[in-house]
Amino acid sequence: MREFYHICIGLTIGVIAGFIVGGIRLIFGRKVYSEARINATKKFVNAAAGVLKYLTFLLLALGVVWCVYFLILGIANPAQADYANNMAELIVSVLTVISIIFAFVEFLRRKDEKK
Repeated sequence: MREFYHICIGLTIGVIAGFIVGGIRLIFGRKVYSEARINATKKFVNAAAGVLKYLTFLLLALGVVWCVYFLILGIANPAQADYANNMAELIVSVLTVISIIFAFVEFLRRKDEKK
């Protein structure tokens, strides 16, 4: 677990440094992209958003099934209520991260549509 903690610290430092460097690049210079490249990127984002939406709905449906299972397990067998609660919380946490990723991609896609 200690190694994983150090990996998370390294990733955090890398993300912060990347945001700082990216911000500096945004301030001092912007690239100009051709219309064909912009359209190709929009097409790719739209395709990726469709696939991501499909996978998100699949995972949400599976999450509902398993959360209901663990709810019933906790009710039927009170000795395993803590286990069932922890598993349901883990499922909800994973689904929250997946939903945030999907919302971010949809935000980017719709932001480009308004232009």
